[in-house]
Amino acid sequence: MSKILLIDDDKNILTTLEIYIQELGVQTMSASTGVQGVSIFHRERPEIVFLDLKLPDQDGLKVLEEILAAGPTTYVVIITAYATIDTAVAAIKKGAYDYLPKPFTPAQIKHVLDKIIKVRALEREVESLKGIVREGDFITRNAKMRDVLRLARQLAEASAGILISGESGTGKGILARLVHDWSPRWRGPFIIVDCAGLQENLLESDLFGHVRGAFTGALKDKVGKLELADNGTVFLDEVSELSPAVQAKLLHFLQHHEFERLGDPRPIKVDVRVIAATNKDLEDLVREKLFRSDLYFRLNIVEIFLPPLRERPEDIQIIAEHYLARFARVNRKNLTQISDQVMRRLEAYPWPGNVRELVNVMERGAILARGDRLESEDLPPHIAGYSRPDSEAESLKPISEVEREHIQRVLLRSSSLEEAARVLGIDPATLWRKRKKYNLD
Repeated sequence: MSKILLIDDDKNILTTLEIYIQELGVQTMSASTGVQGVSIFHRERPEIVFLDLKLPDQDGLKVLEEILAAGPTTYVVIITAYATIDTAVAAIKKGAYDYLPKPFTPAQIKHVLDKIIKVRALEREVESLKGIVREGDFITRNAKMRDVLRLARQLAEASAGILISGESGTGKGILARLVHDWSPRWRGPFIIVDCAGLQENLLESDLFGHVRGAFTGALKDKVGKLELADNGTVFLDEVSELSPAVQAKLLHFLQHHEFERLGDPRPIKVDVRVIAATNKDLEDLVREKLFRSDLYFRLNIVEIFLPPLRERPEDIQIIAEHYLARFARVNRKNLTQISDQVMRRLEAYPWPGNVRELVNVMERGAILARGDRLESEDLPPHIAGYSRPDSEAESLKPISEVEREHIQRVLLRSSSLEEAARVLGIDPATLWRKRKKYNLD
């Protein structure tokens, strides 16, 4: 047990629980309202939650649903002075692990925690026998992915920059959060910066902050995300989209651990670890002068590559089942199985959107399903009707071979290299390098 969240509006109960649990050597976090508790849960991802059913702002059963929707493997123990059979049954049916009436004793709390430890150990033993590794929302039986998790856990102990690369939807943000949670910085904030979601001036302000009057519309001072992340981690998602100006300021920060708010020349020092992610080839962007080489090397002390879902088909079933159970609970469905026909479709489909696409399909299926089993009619039409190419060898070609053949087809049908580059959606210089790489005339 690494972290336990306590949600109760009674300060005496919170203090009592904190003393009981911390004496067992476990870190606790506390919340006095449902909204605060859910917010802390999303931020800290505790393994165990003690939850009061009577909260000042929300019904405890509603909070239970929100927590289990976000973390279906979380052990939630209901604690309440309003102990009745009905509320106990309702909580257990919604996914609570256990139920304790107030007042309780240290022995009762220890007994519940001991049971959770034993159950969790048995679950992990069963998963281990099946070759499954589960870390939060990361679940895999693929050998490469297990290596990724081992490397990530090893890197978590350091403060060096990490670059997580891979296609969109492979789980780069989830892995970055795991690294933070495993690191000595886990008590600090984990702040996400969407580098592709804001215009240059807004992104610069979002990252570094600004003072009133720094630019048109800057009506008050704003603290940037680097400052908010002091003693924690900043996750730069889609870092390839940074403009040259922001790249320069970020490089200065990585070199000197200080930055300036827009409109304010005073330096601000913070202790922040930077984890960056990209779905593009940064080395290509460096060669094309679109990304600074010195920033690339600063960010890429160690690179972790997440393979696409199509390269780890053994994970499709366990991921599908994991998320179907989550969304069935959220939508109050008694949905416990995936039909054999649906599973064959899921395993045949190439998943261009990777894990994110599979998760979305499971959410859709949980909403549409009418029985206790996911059927073909619950899938999107393009997946329900999908079949592998006639040639199995064709479907199993390396991605480099597929790219070579596609570039060759485009070159044959284009009147010039410039036209071919436009069709392929790449720079002419990139096309020149790929022609050289694949020996294409």
